[in-house]
Amino acid sequence: MEQNNSKDLFEACKQNSIKDVQFLISKKNVNTTNQKKETPLHLICQNKNINENSIEIINLLVSKGADINAKTSYQETPLHFICQSPNQNEYSIGIVKFLVSNGAYSNSKNKNNETPLHLICKNQNQSQYSLEIIKYLVSNGGDVNAKTTEKEETPLHFICQSLSQNQNSIEIIKFLISKGADINAKNKDYEETPLHLIFKNPNPNISSFEIAKILISKGANKNIKNKYEETPLYLICKNPNQNQHSFEIIQYLVSNGADINIKAGYDQAPLHLICKNRNQNQYSFEIIKYLISNGADINAQNILSSTPLHLICKNRNPNQYSIQIIKYLVSNGAYSNSKNKNNETPLHLICKNQNQSQYSLEIIKCLVSNGGDVNAKTTEKEETPLHFICQSLSQNQNSIEIIKFLISKGADINAKNKDYEETPLHLIFKNPNPNISSFEIAKILISKGANKNIKNKYEETPLYLICKNPNKNQHSFEIIKYLVSNGADINIKAGYDQAPLHLICQNPNPNQKLFEIIKILISKGADINIKTKNYQETPLHLICQNPNPNLYSFEIIKYLVSNGADINAKTANYNETSLHLICKNSNPNQYSIQIIQFIASNGADINIKSRYFDENPLHLICKNPNPNQQSFEIVKILVSKGLDINAENKDQETPLHLICKNPNPNPNLNHNKNLNLNKNQYPFEIIKILISNGADINTKNKYNQTPLSLAIQNENTKLIQLLLMNDANLFYLDLNSIKKEIIEMMIPIYSINQDLNNLFKSNEDNLSDFEIQSNDSIKFKVHKLILLTRFDNNKTNLQKFINICKRKPKEEVEIALNFIYTGFPDFDLFLQDIDDRITKKKHNLQINENEFEIENKENKSKEFFQEIGFDSKWIESKKGRKGILKDLSKLYQQNETKDFTIISEEKEIKVHKLILILRSELYKGMFLSVNDSSNQVHDYSGKSFETIHQLIYFLYHDKFDKTKKINFKIIEEFEDLKDYYQLNQNSIIDLILKDFI
Repeated sequence: MEQNNSKDLFEACKQNSIKDVQFLISKKNVNTTNQKKETPLHLICQNKNINENSIEIINLLVSKGADINAKTSYQETPLHFICQSPNQNEYSIGIVKFLVSNGAYSNSKNKNNETPLHLICKNQNQSQYSLEIIKYLVSNGGDVNAKTTEKEETPLHFICQSLSQNQNSIEIIKFLISKGADINAKNKDYEETPLHLIFKNPNPNISSFEIAKILISKGANKNIKNKYEETPLYLICKNPNQNQHSFEIIQYLVSNGADINIKAGYDQAPLHLICKNRNQNQYSFEIIKYLISNGADINAQNILSSTPLHLICKNRNPNQYSIQIIKYLVSNGAYSNSKNKNNETPLHLICKNQNQSQYSLEIIKCLVSNGGDVNAKTTEKEETPLHFICQSLSQNQNSIEIIKFLISKGADINAKNKDYEETPLHLIFKNPNPNISSFEIAKILISKGANKNIKNKYEETPLYLICKNPNKNQHSFEIIKYLVSNGADINIKAGYDQAPLHLICQNPNPNQKLFEIIKILISKGADINIKTKNYQETPLHLICQNPNPNLYSFEIIKYLVSNGADINAKTANYNETSLHLICKNSNPNQYSIQIIQFIASNGADINIKSRYFDENPLHLICKNPNPNQQSFEIVKILVSKGLDINAENKDQETPLHLICKNPNPNPNLNHNKNLNLNKNQYPFEIIKILISNGADINTKNKYNQTPLSLAIQNENTKLIQLLLMNDANLFYLDLNSIKKEIIEMMIPIYSINQDLNNLFKSNEDNLSDFEIQSNDSIKFKVHKLILLTRFDNNKTNLQKFINICKRKPKEEVEIALNFIYTGFPDFDLFLQDIDDRITKKKHNLQINENEFEIENKENKSKEFFQEIGFDSKWIESKKGRKGILKDLSKLYQQNETKDFTIISEEKEIKVHKLILILRSELYKGMFLSVNDSSNQVHDYSGKSFETIHQLIYFLYHDKFDKTKKINFKIIEEFEDLKDYYQLNQNSIIDLILKDFI
C-alpha cells in the first residue's frame, strides 16, 4: 500500500495537484525515489508550469521532511531543476528563495559540475525573472567563476553563447562581471573566451554588439586567440551572414586595437574571410572597404597563396556586389595577375566557374582591363583562362561572350594544356551534353583560326572527340557537319586505332541523329571498310556487336551494306564476321532477326567458322543459356539459308550439343530449393527445328557425350523426352549414375516407341497420319511414312523388354534398370556366399558330363545347406544348388511376367523376371557352343558371381544339350573373357542395349 501511495505521490507532483499531494503525503514516503533517484520534490521543481500550487506543494513536502538537497542519479538537486526551467516566472523566484532559505546549496554541482547558476545562464531566452534568480543565487554564495567538468565553462561562457541575446542577457552579463566573473576565462575544448563565443553567433544582433562593447570595456582581450589561433575579429569576419551589426562590431573591434591582419585557419586574414563569403551584400562591401582603409593587406596570401581577389573571383554565384568589391580591390592595388600555388590568376578562377553570368563577364572585363593576362598558364596543367571556360559543362550565351572577349584580347586559340595536350577546341567537344552554345563556341574558335585537325596526346582530333561522345543530339550533328565541311580529317585514327565512323557505329544507343552523322561521314569520304589495327574491326562489326539493336541499328546496317560494307570481313582476334557478332547477342530482339535476315540474304557466308573455337553462327545462337522467341526465329533463318547444321566446333560439338548443355531442370524433380528453375520453352523449339532439318541426334563430342547424355547430366527431363522420342541412342549411357527420377521418366518413352512400332505393323496398308498421346501427356502427330524409316523387324528383344515394362509398376522397372550391370544384389550375394562357404570347408562345386550338380565330397550336402540357413525340407526337395538353377531355368522358360521368391530362414529374396531377361542378353554370343569333348570337371571355388550368371544363361536359353559335353576352356579363365569383351562398368550397359536401340 505504501508503495502504491509513493507511486501516486509522484504522479500528483507531476500534475501539480495540491489536493492529491495533501491526501497522499506521509512522513514515510516523502523522500522515496523513482528509477532516476528523483524524489517528489525533484518532480515538482521540474514542472514546466510553475504556479502557486507548486509553492504550496513544495512547502508541504519540506514541512513533512523532504530532503531539500536530495540528488538524482545525475547528482541534480531540486534547485538545479527549478533553475534550468526554460520558462521562469514570479513563482520560480519564490521557489528558489524558499529552497535556498531552507538550506539548499547554491553551489551544489551535478555530474558535469554544473551549478544552479550555470543552468539558469544556459537558458536561451533570458527574462527579468532569470536576472532576479541569478542575483539571488550570487548573493547567497553562488560562484560566478565555477567551471564545468567537461568543458570548463563558467556561467559567463554559457550566457555568451546563447543564440538569442536580448536586453536581459546584457544585464545579466553586467551583473556577473560586477561580481568578479573572469572575462578572459577560456573553456577547455576550443580555448574560447566569452568574447569569442559572442562572435560565433551566426545572426548577430544589437544585443551582440552591446555585449561585445561591455566585455571589451571591462577588459576583454580583443586579440586573444582560441585553439585555432582565431581572434574575436577573425570569428565575426568568418560569419557568412554579414549585417549592420557585424559591420558595427568590426568597426568597434578595429577602433579598439583588434589586429586587422591576424591570420588563422589556412593562414587566412579577416579580409580573406570576407571576400570568401558566397553571399556578398552591401555590408560585406562596407566591411571590406573599412578593413582596407584601416590597413588590411590587400594582397595578403593564404596557405595556398590565394589573395582576397582570388577568393572573391572563385565565387560560383557572383552578384553586383562581387563586381563592386573586385573593382574596389583592383583600384586599391590588388594584383590582377597574382598567382596562387597552382599559378592560377583571378582570371583563371572566374573562367573556371561552371555557370557563367553577366556578372562573370563584367568581372573578366574588369580584370583584363586592369592587366589580367589572358594567356597566363597554370603550373600543374599549363591551362589558360580560355581552356578553363571551354571545359565548362554548362555553356551558355555568357560563355560565348566571354570567349569572344578573351579572343579579342589575344587569347591563344591553339594553346595546348600539359597533361593531355588539348586545345580549347578539344575541350569544347569533351562536354558529354553539347548544346547550341557548344556549337556556337566551336564555330567562333574555328572562324578565329583554331586548328580543326590538331591532335591531343592520344592523337584525338576535335572531330574524333565529338564522335566519341555517346550522347548524340542535334547539336552533335551540327558540329560534326560543320567540322567536316571545314576540312576536318574524316578518316583520322586514334584510341584503339578507330576512325570517327568506328566511334559512331559503336554507340550503344543509335538514333536518327547518329544515322544522319553516319550518312554525312560516308558522303564526305569516310572509308566504310576502315579497320582497326589490332582487331581489324570495321564499322559494320561494331554496330553488329550492339547488345540492344533498334530500328536505327537495322537502318544503319542496311545503309552500310548498300554502300559497300564488306559483309564477310573477319575480325583479327576470333575471325568473326558481322553475322557471328550479331548471333553472339544473348538477348536478341525483333531487330536482331531483321538484321540477320538481311545479312544472310546479302551475300554473307553463313558457314564461316570463328578462330580458336571453330564456331559458326548457329553454334553461337545455340550457346545462349536463355534463348528466346527471337533466337528460335534466327535459327530458322540460318537453317533455311543452308547453314551446316552438323558442323562441329573444336570440341566436336554440334549446335545440338550446345543447346542441350542448357541447364533447364524439370521442376518435378527434387532439386535444391534455391535453384532457379528455367521454364523456357524455346530451347525445345530450337531442338525440334534442328532435328527436323537433319541434325545428328546421336553424334558424340570430344568427351564422348551425346546430346542425350548432356540433357541427362543437366537433369533436363523435358529435353530427355524430346530426344528419346526422336530416337536418341542410349548406347553411351551409364544408367547406374542416373537419378531414380530420371530413369522413371525415361521408361514410358520406350513404351511410346514400341507403340509406334505396333501401330505401324497393324496398319501397314493405311498411310494416313495418326495422333499419339502417352500416359505422360506427350501428344504429337505421326505420319506412317516416318514410322517406316524409324522401325525395323530386329527389335524383338526390346519388344519383350517393353512389354514387361508396361505391365509392371514403375518403381519395379526402375529397380530393374538400376541393377542391369550392378547385379541382382541379394541373389548374387547368396550365390557368392555358397561359393565362399564351400571354399572354406574345402568343398568343391563340380560339373559332370550330363547335368549341373552340387556334390559334397564328404556327402554332407544336407548338413551344409542347413548350416547356411536354408529350410531343410526345401533343400531335400531341391537337392541343393542344382535344384535352384533348374527352378530358375523353368521359371524363365515359362512365358510369364511374374516374379518369384527364394525363401530361407534368414531372408526372403525377390527376383524380378525382367532382371533375368536383361542380364541374359548381356552374355549373348559370349560362350562356345557345346562340343563332343571328353568329360571335364571344373572347380568353381572362389569364382565371382559373374561366372554363375554365365551358367544361368545356358539354363535360361536351353542352349545346353544334356547328351553332349561342354568345353569350358574360355569360361575357365573368366578374366580373359571379360577383357575380350571389354566388360567394365562403362560398357556393360552398352552391350545390353546394343541390340535394343
